[in-house]
Amino acid sequence: MERTPYNLRVAWLVLLQFLSLPLLGYALGDLGGMPGLGNLLTPFWVFVAFPLIDTWIGIDTRNPPPGSDAALSAATGYRLLPLAALPAHALMLLWAAPAAVALAAQSPLGALGLCLAVGIVGGAIGITYAHELIHKPTALERNAGGILLALVANGGFKVEHVYGHHVDVATPRDTSTARLGQSAYAFLLRSLLVNPLRAWQLAGERLRARGLPAWHWRNEMYLWHGLTLLFAAGMTAWLGAAGLGFFALQAFVAIVLLELVNYIEHYGLLRRQRPDGSYERVTPRHSWNDSHHLSNLALLNLQRHSDHHAFAARRYQILRHHDEAPQLPTGYASLVLLALLPPLWRRFMDPRVAAWKAAETR
Repeated sequence: MERTPYNLRVAWLVLLQFLSLPLLGYALGDLGGMPGLGNLLTPFWVFVAFPLIDTWIGIDTRNPPPGSDAALSAATGYRLLPLAALPAHALMLLWAAPAAVALAAQSPLGALGLCLAVGIVGGAIGITYAHELIHKPTALERNAGGILLALVANGGFKVEHVYGHHVDVATPRDTSTARLGQSAYAFLLRSLLVNPLRAWQLAGERLRARGLPAWHWRNEMYLWHGLTLLFAAGMTAWLGAAGLGFFALQAFVAIVLLELVNYIEHYGLLRRQRPDGSYERVTPRHSWNDSHHLSNLALLNLQRHSDHHAFAARRYQILRHHDEAPQLPTGYASLVLLALLPPLWRRFMDPRVAAWKAAETR
């Protein structure tokens, strides 16, 4: 286990520091009498300080040693890390909800900042760790991933991502593959409106393939959305309308952050279509790759996205770097901010897409 480039001990520390950011920002704001400013710690750390440290530490293109996949995949510590995100995230919400409601009475901007902080952690950690879990073969892992997604009101992602995005990635059919020239805002609007409906459609198709009607009680969308409604109702009963507002706002921020990452991961990359209308097999060349070491420790190697799409069943600790994959120049956090400025994004990324296309035609 020690020989793998994915350092499990450091990854646990990175997870804990991300989950502690809203609490630390709240405490600093309370101590200094400036809750609005204190709650900006999370966005500052995630989008400014952490990317600078990540850039300074640099890229790690090492892959797991040959023959180590089975042992690394079976190691308990690696399996516990994503599972631990579920109770940790739930505890963060249970602390943050009453804190935000109480703060709203004295500093609405401070309460808004706390919702933003919790939502950023929900998108960066909650959904990322759920993403790892929903791809795995055990019911425990898949269900834990579904519950994590329900905590940010995005249970449909469990269905749409696995049975939609992974099937249609890098084709015009995929609503989670950003088109060349498409702005992040246009992509967000399409994703937020279409992907929830697509999840219901795909869940229904899976049931019909088993000879059951789409509205059958086994439709898993009932479970995930039902859990979200249960959580929202619990927040409302506990803290009133303000509690519901907190739950909705943190979920919205988490989902938007997820979709911005989706925008980055596949921008402008399309598979070639065969004469019969089908598309070429997904390879590492059909997703953007990044091997910045620290951010991959934080994100369960999510930025080794090229290997994830080519081999979706691989556990995060054995995902590979591929030199032939199109490479991002920096980690996701920096690119999220760049994506919000479409002219700069296109100036930065469109030449890279053009270079990728030229390589594909050789």
